[in-house]
Amino acid sequence: MSVSLSHRVSHPELFDAKRKPVTIQSLNYTRQPIDVTSRVRGEFVEMRGFSPTVEQAARLFDLSPDECTQVLGGLVQQRFLTRTSDGRYRLMP
Repeated sequence: MSVSLSHRVSHPELFDAKRKPVTIQSLNYTRQPIDVTSRVRGEFVEMRGFSPTVEQAARLFDLSPDECTQVLGGLVQQRFLTRTSDGRYRLMP
């Protein structure tokens, strides 16, 4: 005995093969860029004890090493992060 999908799904119209699927593009959705500095701040707060080098942070945040140096340097100037003698960045105590 086969049961129709429409009987098991609360919104069968979403599974109608004749309808065009809804996509982000069809909704005219525009993604706002996430402020990189805010994202970096959030990661340091979430991961207490996190102490990456510029290269490690650049890979994690998907930035070039130069961009990452600028972001991390700005957070050091704001006294949010500190840079250790071995080149790692940490939250200010």
